[in-house]
Amino acid sequence: MSWPVRAVSRVRAAAAADGADRSGLAALLSVHALQAAGDALIAVALAGTVFFDVPLGQARGRVALYLLLTLLPFALLVPVAGPLLDRFRHGRRTVLSVTTGARGLLAWSMAGSLASLSLYPQALAVLVLTRAYGVARSAAVVRVRPPALGLVAAGARLNIVATAGSGVAAAVGVGLSRTVGGPWSLRLAALLLLGAALAALRLPAHVDEIRTSPGAGPGWRVRQAPDGVRRPLLASVALRAGGGLLTVALAFLLRAEHTSGPVIGVVLGAALAGSLLGTVLAGRLPATTTARLTGAGLSAPALALLVAAVLGRDLPAAVAVGTVGLAASLAKYALDAAQQTLVPAASRGSAFASSETALQLAWAAGAGVGLGLSALPAARTVCLLTAGALLAAALVTSHRISGSTPLRSRSTRPSPSG
Repeated sequence: MSWPVRAVSRVRAAAAADGADRSGLAALLSVHALQAAGDALIAVALAGTVFFDVPLGQARGRVALYLLLTLLPFALLVPVAGPLLDRFRHGRRTVLSVTTGARGLLAWSMAGSLASLSLYPQALAVLVLTRAYGVARSAAVVRVRPPALGLVAAGARLNIVATAGSGVAAAVGVGLSRTVGGPWSLRLAALLLLGAALAALRLPAHVDEIRTSPGAGPGWRVRQAPDGVRRPLLASVALRAGGGLLTVALAFLLRAEHTSGPVIGVVLGAALAGSLLGTVLAGRLPATTTARLTGAGLSAPALALLVAAVLGRDLPAAVAVGTVGLAASLAKYALDAAQQTLVPAASRGSAFASSETALQLAWAAGAGVGLGLSALPAARTVCLLTAGALLAAALVTSHRISGSTPLRSRSTRPSPSG
């Protein structure tokens, strides 16, 4: 048996472990991996068009426009998408399929629009659909989690396949962009996303909840959340803001210094490596331990950022970025587990929509600050010190996270009746 066949067999066995094949989690893993790969290919194509393939000054304007576009989906996500997903919990498979399939059609259309302004509204639509998919997927995890697997571990398993799929797809996308052009990355993304849409329709029936009354569940607001949800949310918000600042500021700073492409890739890729390490840790640790690490570990990114600011070298910057990614990953898993455990099922869609909005707005705000600071003298030091201050604020707001409501996974998967 050749090594590719053995590798595929091992991946399938790992996906089906702990009863995931019977619960439906393995099927959701396939959907999530395909759509993550498609999103990565879209991101590669857009990165070339918006940042790498244009002069530095022009890139700043395009990145600023793209950041503004990232804010618009969340004007719809909380007041519209969250309550809508709460109302149609009985059609969750359809929601997952529509939000992936529509992205596939848009990706195919974008392949012919890379040089025109119509690219931006299409990218906006992709962002809206991506966030709506994320909300529906987070709610679906509770329905397909096998009894032997905790909520944090189930979420970590999803993130591992998404990271693997997006990593491979990004490498393929870079190769396609350099050889045959960015449009082919988008066409391949379209095929993967349409495949994910078909796979979503084949998810087990218990992913959908039984239709009850026609009314939607009660609305959900952050101020109504218990401390067990608010504390990891505050930590995640501060870490996302710091991550956005670092990503955008370092991208421009390294490019302005004529740093080679591989070095830029290593520094910015450190965030992905840190996130993956956080995924591995979250999947192997109890949820309560993950929550404690989220609180106590917030000091590590701040320290790493301050060291990088003093040394001003690429390697310390990469370590700092990776540490931020690690802390942000752990905080996000603690937040997801808290919402899946402590928020009523009837309001879970609104809860995930609200938290996703807060996290993405924090990232965009941090990125906007980084974009402005990257044009100043000694911007690297300013950016890293600012990120350190943001993370210190996260430490202050969440230092008692370990004392909040325990994030215990339910012992059994929810019944099909919800």
